[in-house]
Amino acid sequence: MSIIESCTFPPVRPRRTLRTVVRRKFERENLSKFGRVCAELWPDQKIDVILAQRIGCSERAAQFYISGGREPSYEALMVVLDELRPRKRA
Repeated sequence: MSIIESCTFPPVRPRRTLRTVVRRKFERENLSKFGRVCAELWPDQKIDVILAQRIGCSERAAQFYISGGREPSYEALMVVLDELRPRKRA
């Protein structure tokens, strides 16, 4: 065995990443009722990002609200209701 053969590097492994799944395209049939309403309000946009910005929470919490993993908070409900009702103009 030569020196070159004995001094080889171990095989390269793929870089490890966190196992967080960030879903951007929500399938409407897998959403909760609240998530379906949000998807109809903001069809061309990332609904979890918009909801998180308007509520002031994390995107992960907004994803839980949309998917039905957690009941929507009062702030989340108020954001949707404010979007649904017409605005009064002075």
